[in-house]
Amino acid sequence: MRKLGRAFRKLRSSFRFQLMLATAAPVIFFLTILTLVALYGFTRMTQTLVEQRDAELVQLAAQQVADYWADSVLLLTQVASTNEVRRGSLSSIQKLLIANKALLQRFDEISMTDPQGMIIASAGGKLGDQLGQYPFFERARRLRRPVCSRLYENSLGRQVISVAIPVYDIWGRFAGCLIGTWDLHGDRLGLSVANIRVGQRGFAYLVNESGIILYHPDPELIGADASRHPAVAALLQGKTGAQTIRTQGQTVVVGYAPIPLRRLSSSLLADESWEGWGLLTSELWDDIIAPLQPYARSMLVLLILVVIIPLAILAITSRSIVAPLQSLLTQVERVASGEFDTQVSINSGPSEMRDLELAFNTMVKQLRKYRDDIQNYVVSILNSQEEERKRIARELHDETAQALIVLGRQIEMAQELTNDPTLISELEKLRDMVDATLQGVRRFTRDLRPPLLEELGLPRTLEILGSRTAREEPFTVDVRIVGEPYQLMPELELGLFRLAQESLSNVRRHAQATHVDLTLTYAKDRVVLEIVDNGIGFNAPQDPAELMRSGRLGLMGIYERARLFGGKAEILSEPGKGTIVRVIVPLSAIVLPTDAQRT
Repeated sequence: MRKLGRAFRKLRSSFRFQLMLATAAPVIFFLTILTLVALYGFTRMTQTLVEQRDAELVQLAAQQVADYWADSVLLLTQVASTNEVRRGSLSSIQKLLIANKALLQRFDEISMTDPQGMIIASAGGKLGDQLGQYPFFERARRLRRPVCSRLYENSLGRQVISVAIPVYDIWGRFAGCLIGTWDLHGDRLGLSVANIRVGQRGFAYLVNESGIILYHPDPELIGADASRHPAVAALLQGKTGAQTIRTQGQTVVVGYAPIPLRRLSSSLLADESWEGWGLLTSELWDDIIAPLQPYARSMLVLLILVVIIPLAILAITSRSIVAPLQSLLTQVERVASGEFDTQVSINSGPSEMRDLELAFNTMVKQLRKYRDDIQNYVVSILNSQEEERKRIARELHDETAQALIVLGRQIEMAQELTNDPTLISELEKLRDMVDATLQGVRRFTRDLRPPLLEELGLPRTLEILGSRTAREEPFTVDVRIVGEPYQLMPELELGLFRLAQESLSNVRRHAQATHVDLTLTYAKDRVVLEIVDNGIGFNAPQDPAELMRSGRLGLMGIYERARLFGGKAEILSEPGKGTIVRVIVPLSAIVLPTDAQRT
């Protein structure tokens, strides 16, 4: 086991293993992220399309149910207006009711009452039952139009819903009501709903104005209170649409729409009692994505192959890279010991390795030159850094900022295309995040490139920096210029500006200060920049190297930048007593670039 452990540690630290890991890990990571993002996006898109489809489907189905019930009420009305009913002959009425197959296919019971509401003729009902005490009977008599009852319990203890059609005899007197009754546990109420299908195993069900299930394919759910169901709650508020809901361990897409009985052209259903019923459709999410599962497995296999094949190729080709590097290591160690006259020679390996030989030998020559010309090198590095800052600032302004603006507009367009309040809320949050990011990019771009430095000079630029910082941060900044300003080397002015910028950034991030004094002093032989804050302070180390070990890289950068110009930095601080950052640059220590010395 020990030998196996040592072998594994050796393999793990080898260049070949690291090369494969560095190549494979990002590929696997990004492919995984890409797959997850694609899967999430595809799922969301499919969910949105299915919800839109079900929302449209349930509206069409609700319209069909409304038409069916309107036809049923029309049939009742036509029977109520026949001569047999109007003349009041009980035997004729009884024969008419029993013989009317169309009505018996639509209602569980058909009854005729006398003016007091007692059933005097019936097909499927109980003679002698009294309906006059129910509000719907009195409402039909008073309003002289068809009325639908609420859910109530009849004399047999069964939950029913009745439709009352007022009947008038041949002399125009109220003679009772023709009653069509739906039994909640019969097979007539849900007749128009039972044939509605959504997908493979989807179904539709019916609820009343209180959220009570009037019809459901599962008989045990009929009569249950579903008002707390999210889709039913939305339906009871008069909304139309579809939702994806997780319930009882399953994900279902539920469409919902009110049954538009009162919006039909028929005046028979103008009474308010016809309002409140709603239709819902339910479809399992597993049934929706079932046809896509074979493609998902194929994508998984393809993803595995995309990872394994490049790894196999890399394992084979990495041998030709490792062998020359091992030979190079011995010669590099001689150069590292200080033998700058040593020349590296590689006789084998890919062309990139021979390019490495040429680059390394060039580096050794440059090291010899840099020992004699370090100051000019430092100045050129600073110039390169600033050029890179300008380039990054331009790219951020021209590309990143514009892309964020376009992204914000696309989010607004997406908000306009959806009716889902949850999605609209999430898009609004995303829009705020894009705006905040855009502001950060603009602020970062402005800090990267100080265009006012060349135009206004260092003193005025520091004053603008202080004013801008005071506006954006929770502390005030007082900028003072002491002495008569004179022209400094552009690199030094830029360096002092960066030192002030970094110091104010440290105050913002760590000091918790309320006031900062920034002073630039022009003396005969030196320039002094001093930043004093009244923040919480800290234990400033005597040795600047301790800043690196403690992770205070910003303060360490102040020391290093001052040293590049031949000056020094002092950082004085104690807990609770604020912090003083002082940079002193002697003018005699500044070496102008070579081009400037020749002029």
